[in-house]
Amino acid sequence: MRPLFALIMTAALAGADTIVLTGFSAFAGRGVNGSETIARRLDGEVIAGATVSVRILAVRWGEPERVLPALAASRPRLLLGLGEGFPGRIAVERIGHNRAGHPDEDGIPPPARLGDGPASRTARFAFDPAWFHAAPLPVVASDDAGAYLCNAWLWHASALDLPAVGFVHLPPQGDTPDDGYAAGVEPIIRALIARQPTSASSPTPAPAGQEPGTR
Repeated sequence: MRPLFALIMTAALAGADTIVLTGFSAFAGRGVNGSETIARRLDGEVIAGATVSVRILAVRWGEPERVLPALAASRPRLLLGLGEGFPGRIAVERIGHNRAGHPDEDGIPPPARLGDGPASRTARFAFDPAWFHAAPLPVVASDDAGAYLCNAWLWHASALDLPAVGFVHLPPQGDTPDDGYAAGVEPIIRALIARQPTSASSPTPAPAGQEPGTR
């Protein structure tokens, strides 16, 4: 049997070469969720020397806090969530807020709060809009991740002890075929992943902050 320290080090080294990417399944009567489309296309890809591992989450209250700790157990270099947001733009979310609204796909009403903790938590994700000045879609920073499962994902994930955590809202896919949708979106997500620092430095504590208005 290998010593416990060796097992821990092996897991840590494996995590350093891994990027965990999540998407959400379809919701609100939509036939497809663009975040799932993009995530599945990147599953198993090697970006900036790290292998992408994908998990698709149900649009269900309680799902992020149930699934994310297990995904973070191997300490991946980056934990990145994708979800659908507003048409015509990609939004890099910087803050998750301790708020919840709207029943989930099972009709379960939202909790009064996401959990015990600060009013907001800050992502640890490098981003500069100038990187994408020539991109086919606007790529913007956002401090309002909404009040649904994407926001819940970011609030819970930002509490995890990982070097880098981020969430990106994609435009809804709608009736666009997978290849056509991915043509504009996938290169941007690849570039965002590749731009993240590769050192496994300790995460910066997420400060509490004021909540902006809900969307």
